[in-house]
Amino acid sequence: VPTLVTALDESRQEISHKFPQFLPDGKHFLYLAQSRESSAIYVGALDSKETKRLLSTLVKAAYTPPGYLLFMRERTLMAQPFDADKLLLTGEPSPLAEQVGVLAVQGSANFSVSDNGVLTYMSGILGSNQPALFDRGGKLLSSVGPSGEYLNIFFSPDEKRVAAAIADPQSGARDIWLLDLARGTPTRFTFDPAEDFLPVWSPDGSRIVFASDRDGPGNFYQKFASGAANEKQLFKTSERKWPSDWSRDGRFILFTNFGQKTKADLWVLPMTGEQKPVPFLQSPFNEDHARFSPDGRFIAYASDESGKFEVYVQTFPVSGGKWLVSANGGAQPRWRRDGKEIFYIAPDRKLMAVDVKTEASIFEAGVPRVLFQTRVVGYPNPRNMYEVSADGQHFLISTPLEEATSTPITVVVNWTADLKR
Repeated sequence: VPTLVTALDESRQEISHKFPQFLPDGKHFLYLAQSRESSAIYVGALDSKETKRLLSTLVKAAYTPPGYLLFMRERTLMAQPFDADKLLLTGEPSPLAEQVGVLAVQGSANFSVSDNGVLTYMSGILGSNQPALFDRGGKLLSSVGPSGEYLNIFFSPDEKRVAAAIADPQSGARDIWLLDLARGTPTRFTFDPAEDFLPVWSPDGSRIVFASDRDGPGNFYQKFASGAANEKQLFKTSERKWPSDWSRDGRFILFTNFGQKTKADLWVLPMTGEQKPVPFLQSPFNEDHARFSPDGRFIAYASDESGKFEVYVQTFPVSGGKWLVSANGGAQPRWRRDGKEIFYIAPDRKLMAVDVKTEASIFEAGVPRVLFQTRVVGYPNPRNMYEVSADGQHFLISTPLEEATSTPITVVVNWTADLKR
């Protein structure tokens, strides 16, 4: 029977615990506590709720015999003697490798170490990609802007700009940037040291709503797209939540809420009146990646209720109508501006298209067809990794600079020998 062994510490503004690893006694374990203030490696125990802080770091650490803790200092892999009995770091840290790939947002780093003295790591920026514009046949038309770690791209209503979360190459912290498509130049939009991500444009293009961890797990903030004034908090709760779309009439924001009992659910935040959120879909399964239809009468979303993510459509508000759109898996649905086509990403990262009819309250979906093979970052997450033009003829896709399989892995045997010199 699963038993909870750690709990988020609100006084430290912790947002997640990750990458647990047992120490040799089988009772104590290391883990990464991600926090809005200072993420760190802690030691926990199965028979106690007491924890001990070892060191500050944005990403995972690893213990290895005969007694070392491996951790990242920015993008340099370090090793420091560690007494697993006394749970103490001793001596001074020594560098092992530089420019190791990290993804601080997820707390991950591209290194691994075995108990018998073998160390592996990958260099380069983990997750480095570049928005690229493709036509409907998959032909690359142009790359847009400089390379970086782009996440959550979202077209402005006039399709002249893109809002995106871009991670700092050193700290890994994300901020919202605006990318001018004609000039290819990005402009920083948010400046808080906390995580800012998942930007959503208002239908008139005047404002952007985004999630931030600066005062809670993914609370919503709103800022004028011109950048003329500071952002203001729009919506705050104790649960993690992510905005996904803004209805064309401006009345509702659609978001995913990660509840403690029902996983990922879909909620709607009214932008008028009391602005009290109401649930759209709550189930024992994960519902995510939701988008309003252009006329606001339907919502397309992804759900794993069948055992894998598929794309579905339901009426809005819910009236009992529900239709399966994808075949053999799908996520990240997008509507064409006229509402006559839905696009989605298949598990093999092919871009799919489905003709749809939305007359009155009736919805009909055609047979999914392949448009072209993409190299879109991730499936089904991270979310919002591609966008569709209003006419459905062009696609802006966050594309890796190189596939992970082409990045060499460095293997070091007997790596502790260098530490003894």
